[in-house]
Amino acid sequence: MSERKLRSVRFDFYSKQTIAIVIVFLLFVILNACPNSGEKREFFGEFLANDSGVSHGGFEWAGSYTASLVVRGTKGDLTLTFEIGLGDYLQKHKFSVSEFALAGGTISFKIEGRPATLVQVEEDAIWNRQYDNYLSANNSDDPSEQIGYLPIEPFEGYNSRYYIDLRLSPLVSGTTFLPLD
Repeated sequence: MSERKLRSVRFDFYSKQTIAIVIVFLLFVILNACPNSGEKREFFGEFLANDSGVSHGGFEWAGSYTASLVVRGTKGDLTLTFEIGLGDYLQKHKFSVSEFALAGGTISFKIEGRPATLVQVEEDAIWNRQYDNYLSANNSDDPSEQIGYLPIEPFEGYNSRYYIDLRLSPLVSGTTFLPLD
């Protein structure tokens, strides 16, 4: 083989190898910057709603849903499945979640672009300790039972006077675990 051909073959080998390394590096950078990459986190619990504006009594309509929040990185979905109630007023049951963050005993995220904050409640006074150590938020009209922040706007079918309450617990291999830290 001539010296010129040998240099050309070596150049082709090294240039293809360099291109492959550059492509792998770029894919690594792009995938790590993607908000849907990263650790998958799952939460499971309940979503409660009624038309009275507070947790107990005075309502004409009430409903209970199982709630599932699955996020990968900073994005995911909140899914509500109707379980029991006087009909299902909720017009949508799957909601996009973005900007998910976990810090201490609090998770924050946006539901359909609206900010929400769930805080870990050690002793649940509203539901007779049924949700001890759950991450919780509601929009109660009663200041004494307000926990975290949960916007009503993403939950079409409910108006601003409705009480809504989201209680979630982290899942690991299908079983709940606590604490979060």
